[in-house]
Amino acid sequence: MFLIFLGVPSAYYLYMKNKASKPWNLKIDENYKPSISILVPMYNEEKTIRFKLENLWKVAYPTDKVEIILVNDASTDKTLDEIRAFVNRNHSLNIMVLDRSEHEGKTSSLDFALKHATGDVIIVSDADCFWPADILAKTLPYLSDSNVGAIAGRELLLNSSASWSVKGELFYDKTVQLIRVGESKVHSTIFFQGGFSAFKRILLDEFDKETDDSGTAFNIVQKNRRTLLAPDAYFYTMFPTSWRSKVTLKIRRANQLQRIWLKCLKLLFHGKLVLPKRIALPEIFLHIFNPIIFMALIFVMVFLIVENPILFFIFLIVFLPAVLISTFRTPIIEMVQNNLILFFAMVAFLNKRRLGIWKPVQEPRSLLDEGILRRKQLI
Repeated sequence: MFLIFLGVPSAYYLYMKNKASKPWNLKIDENYKPSISILVPMYNEEKTIRFKLENLWKVAYPTDKVEIILVNDASTDKTLDEIRAFVNRNHSLNIMVLDRSEHEGKTSSLDFALKHATGDVIIVSDADCFWPADILAKTLPYLSDSNVGAIAGRELLLNSSASWSVKGELFYDKTVQLIRVGESKVHSTIFFQGGFSAFKRILLDEFDKETDDSGTAFNIVQKNRRTLLAPDAYFYTMFPTSWRSKVTLKIRRANQLQRIWLKCLKLLFHGKLVLPKRIALPEIFLHIFNPIIFMALIFVMVFLIVENPILFFIFLIVFLPAVLISTFRTPIIEMVQNNLILFFAMVAFLNKRRLGIWKPVQEPRSLLDEGILRRKQLI
């Protein structure tokens, strides 16, 4: 059980690491500059929206090809006042503000904005995520290939050394991003994040209501188009410093991904899955079956220790040195933590418990500081 639990993810990581080092099998036009619509859904973003708009103002792209659509999802704070103040000071941006009377969630807000969007490429970005000025120049050329339907950027943390919880996420991000690049070069990655996602308008009927950004990417793959991570493009955001907020965020993400991989499993059985099996099967195993094996492994270890207490000291001798060495400690903690999160997210799914239509973790927003953004030249 231990060999299966550890061996499958290790083998998949090494396989994708090798694929990530290979060249792209794409036809990329560096001069590709389509018209774009940037959709920014907002709910109580009074503290962040001014920074977001200043960040978008700095992004390098022909102004006559850009429209920004802000969707206020019935905020109860001064989000709209902050937007009006910015628009009055800056007339160079083409900004449309859509104000909704009822709070219906991120996906519903994006679908509402999509009806008003005129760009050939639809770009989605959360209000607490910030782009380098050259992000569009680095990402949009990937969409010039007719086989590519969507692209995503990778996440970088503004508070990377804030706490042990954030440092653990850095290790997780580094591992996952490499896998995403490998999957992109094989065919597609469907792990999209809200900081930066770009979709060809012609392929986008609506955003996925069940599984958000990643679900929308998966739907495009099912239309026989590729969805890629652009490894040289990234966005910045803050990450929760407290372990509780981190777990809250990751359980919601895990729940969404598990819904997608269960859908993949069903399509696979019916012979309708477009995503290659060499990507789908390992990901299904890692998100659905490996957490179950992990919990079974814990149960077996506890049972054996109860039956023969001497085994406790043997396990201690084997695992304690690894935990004490910093090189191994972070991977071990993240592995245990993430499999527990996946397991509890699965329990929530089986209990038909929805984890909120749009409940952003507020802690990162409270940590956001203008000085950090200026040092990174994001505003």
